[in-house]
Amino acid sequence: MKNLKKYISSFLFLGVLPVFLVALFFFLKMGLLILCLYAFFFLVIISRVMVGLWLKPLDVKRELSGDVVSIGQSVQVILKIRNPHFWPVFWAYVEETLPQNMPLEGVSKRLLFLPPKHVFHLYYSVKINKRGCHALGPLVVETGDLFGLFRKTRVDKKRDFVTAVPEYSVIEEYQVGQNRWLGDYTAERSIFDDPSRIRGVREYRRGDALKRIHWKSSARAGRLYTKVFDPVMEASATVVLDFHKDSWKGARPDQKGQMASEVAVQTACSICRYLWDGGWKVGFFSNGRDPLGIPGITIAQARASDSFSEALHAARMGWKDESLAPISIRARRFQDQFQIIHENLGRIEISDGLPIETLLFEELPYIERQQVIVVLTGVITDSFISGMLRVRALGYRMMIFVINNAIAQDVAFDAFVPHGIEVYNLEHERRLKEVATGRRFL
Repeated sequence: MKNLKKYISSFLFLGVLPVFLVALFFFLKMGLLILCLYAFFFLVIISRVMVGLWLKPLDVKRELSGDVVSIGQSVQVILKIRNPHFWPVFWAYVEETLPQNMPLEGVSKRLLFLPPKHVFHLYYSVKINKRGCHALGPLVVETGDLFGLFRKTRVDKKRDFVTAVPEYSVIEEYQVGQNRWLGDYTAERSIFDDPSRIRGVREYRRGDALKRIHWKSSARAGRLYTKVFDPVMEASATVVLDFHKDSWKGARPDQKGQMASEVAVQTACSICRYLWDGGWKVGFFSNGRDPLGIPGITIAQARASDSFSEALHAARMGWKDESLAPISIRARRFQDQFQIIHENLGRIEISDGLPIETLLFEELPYIERQQVIVVLTGVITDSFISGMLRVRALGYRMMIFVINNAIAQDVAFDAFVPHGIEVYNLEHERRLKEVATGRRFL
């Protein structure tokens, strides 16, 4: 409807009005004025044609030095602007849309002349100084005619994203055979093929390996006996981050002025790294939002899958994602498991979806019973207490970390400790180290 009105107004201005004025001046015998009027309207038409042609979309591509970086690292960007048409663009002012309050070096805006099929490059670098998924783009293009009568602006929809992963603390260097504590569960890893203890012996059966023969029992009984081992149980844990917006209203910043929600992200990352270094199967679950619409995977994995590439393409074109899918990474012992968790923690944003206790209960069928569930939150509500107690009643080992909220910590202590759930109020890095290494459980 708006386009129709626009076309009608343009037709009246450029078509009907000139004919009417020419007829009027011809009737009044004003020949020189008619000539000037012809020239004026010819200039207007040429100017509109220039703007219409020059404002057609340009090909815009960005080459990034990396799309996953650490906080404080700079990203080098090469912005390629190509005129794909057969006519030149005599002038166009281009300006890149960049994250606010981030140091910039190089040229991100320029007045250009683009010959047909010509490519122009802009080089700049942005220092990413905070965690999150930061958009580079869209490119804003402004152009107009040579006579200064018309000027219009177009916004190129394509944008690219840089994920700044959170910092984490190396709690303690891992040593082979070292005990690593988490709640009431101790795990010991070994460099040997089978670190399990011997349960007993049984009579030799055809096909038993020679290394399983218990020679002392065989010599004593006069016939062969084979060792029987306890089943191997692999240590595993799932770290749960409550990232609902209501969970961080009462939490105060830390001594450095850092928001409690960001402290929670760094704490979750430190715990995951510590357990992963120790040989644990580590998983991650959160009700936070992934702005790219690819929760639980990395950008590299999204590019390799057509279905997820559509979500990534939608985000880069600026199409709003209405989904609130939780971030669920199942506990595994893969080489790139921590990298996946780390990148998802870098992209995660506060959401207004379902509370963590509701989503966690739906996730429990995918969490093994022997796993430890570590929950990080900033507030303790009645629904949170009832939800966590329901999980505990199913036999899961649990730890609750309250981030920078002493009042919530007191409520959690009274509600959870009698049921065997450990509660901690983390205010500084040293406290996390004491808890993780089992040197202090107060």
